[in-house]
Amino acid sequence: MNSLPQCEVQNVLDSVMRDITNRVANIQLCKKDSVLSNNICTVHTVFEGNYHASLTLCADTSLFIRLTKNVMQEEKVAQKDIEDFSKEYFNVICGQVVAHLFEDTHLSSRFQIPTFYVGQHLPDGQNDSRLVLRYTSNCNECAQLIYQIPFLSKEHCMDEN
Repeated sequence: MNSLPQCEVQNVLDSVMRDITNRVANIQLCKKDSVLSNNICTVHTVFEGNYHASLTLCADTSLFIRLTKNVMQEEKVAQKDIEDFSKEYFNVICGQVVAHLFEDTHLSSRFQIPTFYVGQHLPDGQNDSRLVLRYTSNCNECAQLIYQIPFLSKEHCMDEN
């Protein structure tokens, strides 16, 4: 893959994560170095094609519940609803990430159907480059978006000082 500077990949991930979360569920996320609670869920997928990578979203369960409630416009939601919506929400995020990275690299990729886990599930790959973006919602729920890829340029972006 034509490697992208880490900051460009980070900008794509951040933009997509915040935009989709706001548009889909009207929840604002702020980048903030925060710590997840002990009650979290994870959604994960693998990208395949002209490059291989993985994308993982770990978040406080309360954030996944609120996302689901906002979209379904229901006060009570079942565990199955939370699981199904979380995978669909993540599916939209992944689609946007693939589209933006294709625009920047002209390399195509597709991703597997996202998998939902109760608790934390981190992908293997000790030697891979890993970007971790941390967020706090407007209701103090925490999330981490983890992009893992075996090739990620450490070059600085042109606009960085």
